[in-house]
Amino acid sequence: MKPGEAPRTNAGAITLRQAWERYRDAHMIRKGRNASTIASYRDHIERLFKDWLDKPLSRLGRQPDLVVERHDKITQKNGPYIANSSMRSLRAIYNHARRSNPDLSPINPVTAIDWNQEKRRNSGMGSEDIGGWLKELYTLQNPLRREYHLLTLLGGSRPAALKNVRIEDIDLRKRLLRIPKPKGGEKRAFDIPLSRAMIRCILRAIRLGRTFFPDQAEFWLFPADSAAGHLAEHREERDALSKWGNDLRQSYRTLSQAAGVSELDVHLLMNHSLPGVNAGYITRDKLLRDHLRTQQERISAIVFEKAGKTLDDSLLLWLTTTKLDAGVEPIRVLNQAAQLAQPQVRTIQSGARARAALCLVDRRDCREGRRGAAG
Repeated sequence: MKPGEAPRTNAGAITLRQAWERYRDAHMIRKGRNASTIASYRDHIERLFKDWLDKPLSRLGRQPDLVVERHDKITQKNGPYIANSSMRSLRAIYNHARRSNPDLSPINPVTAIDWNQEKRRNSGMGSEDIGGWLKELYTLQNPLRREYHLLTLLGGSRPAALKNVRIEDIDLRKRLLRIPKPKGGEKRAFDIPLSRAMIRCILRAIRLGRTFFPDQAEFWLFPADSAAGHLAEHREERDALSKWGNDLRQSYRTLSQAAGVSELDVHLLMNHSLPGVNAGYITRDKLLRDHLRTQQERISAIVFEKAGKTLDDSLLLWLTTTKLDAGVEPIRVLNQAAQLAQPQVRTIQSGARARAALCLVDRRDCREGRRGAAG
């Protein structure tokens, strides 16, 4: 190759698009990777590397400076975390493609970048913070979302996994909640042992779902008027609810330490990979019925023990009962919202009219439902 001449590409060389599609189908889908993980990769490759899709992948191997420049560009435009995660996606796809494409450079071009520093987000709550958070939660006008956030805290579940819980995944007799497709795919499916507080939360959610979304509630624990039929967006305004999503998962981790739960048990409860050589000899299912459920009870107990001293009677009544008319009156609240929005709306009792009123209070999933219908 002469100085200044563009690198030559072999005819039929694999493109980034082809490498991504093969990685997606042969590796991610075949191995049961979570849909959200696949969507994240798709966003990285098809949006951030869109102009590279139909270019030979070997070009990046020969010109790693292109990858360095793109990492810098994404860092400036989208932030350091997205820049790093997009490069991890590109690195995985390149390594997968190199197995069957000997023309690719053996040195992954992503190794040329200087990674952005990443700090673990420290947004969890301690036991002294729970009372104030529960007061915020109690003021949310959508009672189904209220139960969703509470169950996220009590079980330490990943937000996406909890939104996708189906009624068939709940075994109240055995006091277990099945997560069939967690992060890592179906092979990492696991059961969450349910404390008494978690069971009350689930029962309230089921009754609320049947009231507001009777059709979707046949299938989903947290039904909604969305394209998927379940809760689609879990984020809240921070001035309304200061902690949600992974904040609550971190809080669960912190509270488990305050409750005196061992590191190993926390790993098992949160479905983390177990550290150490001997971890492979632990049979998780054998611990579910008694030991892990006891630890779950201890974590739930410390939530209410610390918070109970600061809560008023109506809030305590909501947390300690499964009745919808005790401490929380969703139909009355929605009636008031409907009357404010449309004075001519008559009293709401249940079913479709309650569902319409819920849309007046919280439009997130209703908008999602209309977009799904239009598609």
